[in-house]
Amino acid sequence: MPGIAPIPSDQVMAIIRLKQWAYERTSLRQGNTARLKRSGWRERRLRENDSRQVRVLDFERALSQLDPAEQQILVLTYRDKLRYEDIAKVLGCSVRKINYLLPTARRKLTDILDRLDLL
Repeated sequence: MPGIAPIPSDQVMAIIRLKQWAYERTSLRQGNTARLKRSGWRERRLRENDSRQVRVLDFERALSQLDPAEQQILVLTYRDKLRYEDIAKVLGCSVRKINYLLPTARRKLTDILDRLDLL
């Protein structure tokens, strides 16, 4: 589309980390610490689960450095997968404001993740 600017590659990496965090956080909360293989099951090493927990905690520490509104918009967009209209209703603002806030929040998160060497 001609009016939409592409997302910079460093922000794409932040989006990938957001999606990875959402997946791993859900897996940990559901107790999915073992993966089944087609030929049977094998217990996973505890250190793999520990590293997942560390990744989730490190990411949440980085996310907590953002303003609350920026945290909410990122979580609602990438973890909860809500549409902009629904996010605007939850936050009590316009869809236009969401269109401005989201790139700003991604950019700030990218800077924080890069500074913490988590990108």
